[in-house]
Amino acid sequence: MTNRTPAQPATDLPLTTTPRGTTERRLLGALTLAAGAALLLSACGSIGEAVAENRAGHTKTYEFATGEAGKADGVLPDWVPDSATDVREVVRTTGDERILSMTADLGALPASCTAVSSEHPLEPRPERGDLTADDYRTAATLEAAWWEAGTEQGATAMCGKWWVGAQDGRLYGFAPELKVVTIEEQPDRA
Repeated sequence: MTNRTPAQPATDLPLTTTPRGTTERRLLGALTLAAGAALLLSACGSIGEAVAENRAGHTKTYEFATGEAGKADGVLPDWVPDSATDVREVVRTTGDERILSMTADLGALPASCTAVSSEHPLEPRPERGDLTADDYRTAATLEAAWWEAGTEQGATAMCGKWWVGAQDGRLYGFAPELKVVTIEEQPDRA
């Protein structure tokens, strides 16, 4: 069977081939170019974000007006009180470590958070695989202007894997990093 329309002579082209020079062929070419351009432009945003993240030492910074807003965006952990305000977080995108600060009170933490004690020590609590507490660092390596070195050591509660404490009317949270993760230099935090 050949590709033929009443206005065209029979050719040896299969039926699935659009003959050259036809309106259909030009339209198909234009659609192909448009689809390629759309794909390229959408990839540029992702590439730009990846470059910016790399420059930031593979970290990402978030700020939310409330805990409820950060949880609605799927960024903050469930234990963060909805009523928390001025919420700030730095996340290592190549590992597990996170630091978090918010205006809130320890009394607003859910019942699932437990006070640090001899029965519930301040230690890494792996949430996946065959990892143990010994696989994690116990000191923060992420940096932020609002996070003083050693803040994580003052934690008085454990909320899952998070070490949580209060200081000067703010709650602080720390999720430990695996020892195998490379710690890259971060830019100065404002």
